[in-house]
Amino acid sequence: MNTRRTAPELVRSAGRYGLRFKSFTLVSEGNWTSEDADWNYKDVPHLNLVHSQADAIGVAIEDDIIATLNFQRIARIPMPIALANYVASDGSQVYYTTLLCFVLVVETRISEHPQSENGLGRAKVETTYHVGGPPVAIWLFPLLRRVLTANYRVLMSEDLPMREQRGRLRNAGYRFASDGRPRTFSETTDLTIANVIPPSPHEAKSVTVDLKLLTSEGTTMTVGEGPGGLRLVRGVGDEVMIFDRVCNHEGACLDSAMLSNGCLVCPWHAKRVKALGKVLLGVSSVQQLSIAPNYEIVFENGSLSITGLP
Repeated sequence: MNTRRTAPELVRSAGRYGLRFKSFTLVSEGNWTSEDADWNYKDVPHLNLVHSQADAIGVAIEDDIIATLNFQRIARIPMPIALANYVASDGSQVYYTTLLCFVLVVETRISEHPQSENGLGRAKVETTYHVGGPPVAIWLFPLLRRVLTANYRVLMSEDLPMREQRGRLRNAGYRFASDGRPRTFSETTDLTIANVIPPSPHEAKSVTVDLKLLTSEGTTMTVGEGPGGLRLVRGVGDEVMIFDRVCNHEGACLDSAMLSNGCLVCPWHAKRVKALGKVLLGVSSVQQLSIAPNYEIVFENGSLSITGLP
């Protein structure tokens, strides 16, 4: 029998053991969809890459439930916290943990809003914290609320840019293969998935780029408006590598991604992103590159002529 308690049910059950609970709700809202928020809350690999105040060890990861051992930095001291997170119902996840004599039950509820003025999807996440403890310790609730609120603000400062990036991609015509269904915790651990679906080829807009502007190893430039386009990076010697500006895994922006051994390292999941193509500045012959369905690229006399840019 598969039984998963809702947050209120869990609070009521713990209350039978003499714990008193106080609750409060924090809200995040933005130009992203409920699917983007659902993915963000279930995305396992970003926990140790994007978040600065905690590291997580995955203990058990299933489709709808995950158990982790977290090391949360409190006053710069890593405090071990066992955390369980599960899907309670559509659009709702429940987290619970204990700390000393306190029980913390957290519920996130995701809801879609009407379209915003600029045409983007808009969604809201309500995060309700239920803090329970013995009556003699309930006076600590205001302090715990301040700590949890401060931690929430840090988490959102790191998570919301991920959702906003996906919102920008959607507004530019990108879609995701997972659209229309809930994500699972376990599938987010598969970095080989190419979930990003780029928009249809753009009109024949051509740009010519002088690669001699990439004067030394590691110098870079981006071409294309909006979140899409290409990133050009000078490699060793006369080599210039051509990368997509968007990671095809989940849509991370690669404009500032670190270059390591000829690959960009995705800032969200540490996936190694290979170059779409390479050219050598010293080659004088005309080269036509077929690197992506959206682009036509011709290399001649140290310049790239690119057609199909956003």
